Amino acid sequence: MKKILGIFILGFLLSSNSHAIDITIKKTKNHHLTAKPTKEHFMVNKDVIRDGEQSQKFILSHGSCNKQDCKWSAQRTERELKLSHKSKKKPGNSVYYAWSIFFPKDFEMSWVGSKMLIGQVKMKGVGMPIWEMYTRGAGFHIRVNHSLVKKKLYCGNFKKGEWTDIIIKTDYAKEKSQDKKFKFFETWINGENIDSCSHKYPLVKKKTFKESNSNMGNSAGKLTFRYGIYRPNVGKWLKNNNKNWKQKKIKYFDDPDGGETVITYPFKIDWEVKIPTATIYYDEIRVGEAKDEVNINKQNKPVD
Repeated sequence: MKKILGIFILGFLLSSNSHAIDITIKKTKNHHLTAKPTKEHFMVNKDVIRDGEQSQKFILSHGSCNKQDCKWSAQRTERELKLSHKSKKKPGNSVYYAWSIFFPKDFEMSWVGSKMLIGQVKMKGVGMPIWEMYTRGAGFHIRVNHSLVKKKLYCGNFKKGEWTDIIIKTDYAKEKSQDKKFKFFETWINGENIDSCSHKYPLVKKKTFKESNSNMGNSAGKLTFRYGIYRPNVGKWLKNNNKNWKQKKIKYFDDPDGGETVITYPFKIDWEVKIPTATIYYDEIRVGEAKDEVNINKQNKPVD
């Protein structure tokens, strides 16, 4: 019954007459690699709020990791949507993601480590995200990893102690658009379209679909949105911020997803300088087929 209901809701989301879905906590789940105990890394908050009565608070401290992340020099506290969607053949079936994010006034660049992912879409059976939004401590960056033309995009700085409203338009079509002006990826920050943060090439290539098919069978091609805090390659930051790292017994591991060499089990090493605890808030998360459907300034009802 739950499976049938999920398919029904998904169909409703992507139908031609659909409206945005408010992404309440009940419509998400902790990513299976979220640090344990999850209640210490993700919680409902009623103090820092964009709209309504509550927001979502994520906390990640030094040493907090789970399963393979610990070996691969990564750590996270992430939520992922229980609903997924598939790409269409032709362009024009866009998916819009919106969320508001709050970096506290005491937020420092050291909180992000090497970098901090704050939003990403993954395809089942594929290692790297289709696209990811991340920060290195001062601004927003986008990386499209599976496009016909891979690219890193810069979207501008954010202000600490203030809510930032983000809208991202994506089109996961398998074919190119006949319209040369068509954009497969667009970004709005606080209502402003960021032209430097757009992409006019298909986001997914045939090789990516083949990788998903070979690994996932019936679940191949499914796309899921994640948000929260994900810090990859933490060992790199720890090594760069500890002068006596050469005295440590460091072992390395080749990350099969990111293709980079990382320190194996970095949190088992006694570092003098530890990565600081990061705290970030999210609110007003929506997914829909049109920009106005997910735009917080055009909604009468908050997401609670």
